[in-house]
Amino acid sequence: MITTLFFDLDDTLLTNSMERFLPAYFQQLGEHFAGWPNADRLTPALLTATRAAVANTDPARTLLAVFSECFSETLGWPESEWQPHFAGFYATRYPALQALTQPVPAAQPLLAWAAAQGLDIAITTNPLFTRDAVEQRLAWAGLSGFDFALVTDLANSHFAKPRPEYYAEALAALGRRPEQALVVGNDWNNDILAAAAAGLRTFWITPAGESRLPPEPAAPLAWVEALPLGHGTLAEFDAWARRALLSVPEDSPPDGPAVNGAALPFLLTGSLAALHGTVADWPAAAWARRPAPGEWSLTEIVCHLRDVEREVNLPRLHAVVEQDNPFLAGADTDPWAIERNYAAQSGPQALADFSRSRQETIAYLRRQPAATWQRTARHAIFGPTLLVEIAGWMLDHDRLHLAQVHTTRATVAV
Repeated sequence: MITTLFFDLDDTLLTNSMERFLPAYFQQLGEHFAGWPNADRLTPALLTATRAAVANTDPARTLLAVFSECFSETLGWPESEWQPHFAGFYATRYPALQALTQPVPAAQPLLAWAAAQGLDIAITTNPLFTRDAVEQRLAWAGLSGFDFALVTDLANSHFAKPRPEYYAEALAALGRRPEQALVVGNDWNNDILAAAAAGLRTFWITPAGESRLPPEPAAPLAWVEALPLGHGTLAEFDAWARRALLSVPEDSPPDGPAVNGAALPFLLTGSLAALHGTVADWPAAAWARRPAPGEWSLTEIVCHLRDVEREVNLPRLHAVVEQDNPFLAGADTDPWAIERNYAAQSGPQALADFSRSRQETIAYLRRQPAATWQRTARHAIFGPTLLVEIAGWMLDHDRLHLAQVHTTRATVAV
């Protein structure tokens, strides 16, 4: 069943036409930076840095890191100087842009109803603004009092829309399977196609009284077939949700693969990005701390992920793709933590090694034609299986250990 709602913000929960908003934003920002060297190049530099962030495919680099490096190089401004000045802009000038927006009347009662049903609510706005900018727009929408499960922003995201990896990372950060989440958004390419490519279901927000046909899909998502559960205004989604949302069945039977094969490389990338995001600020000393005697430290968890990827996942995938109906032996990998003395190894190095192996896995899967996902194998424990199901097990394994990382983080007080 659906447990989590992913809401776009601009022109979904808040009426905010970017055609009007962005020119005013650039004007205010230009006035705020007036007098700085090369200030006449500020807007082109912002656009260049934003395009660099949107183009990012590295699950280890946040959009903020990509944006900041490009922005500093383009203008020759040290990050230590322009970042505090940006913060001042959001505190003093950005609030004036509220006049260009309007709350959507249905937003607050809809989110209140969803929260009362026990649904988790995530704000999956295109993460090209700072957290402060997003939170101000949430306040303009009348939504600042909600306890959101996730709000994506420039600092906590590794991908931007319309990359399907953006939604895959949000799923992984919350520990959700694709069939447990519904994306609600107004942009066909950014919200509907991108989410569908990652295996999520969608509801398309369209203007009142408009019977709109989807636009021609833009590259690189032209291959995606998106079939939203419905379309209409946010008020119409509210009515539909109260009537039908809680009874929407899962796409797959409980014992079957949850998503189609095309989504799996995106989802595996999202898991990797979510791991990097969770451990990025861990102090060196905390990597070795165990939550309790006999439990694994972060270093031991990441060493386990690395070795399973190298010695179990990749060989299995190669065997299924390259052999006819191969037999796959079971693997008892937990004892490796003691046998290989994970506690004495370098956690950050293990993370780098896991990242390389996972990206090798993803690249290998992406090279396979669609029919490959239905290739068969015989597993020692689970019996007859398919490549799509085996890759799904990898995602289950990721979710298990991402949850373990979150628990460890809270326990060792990182």
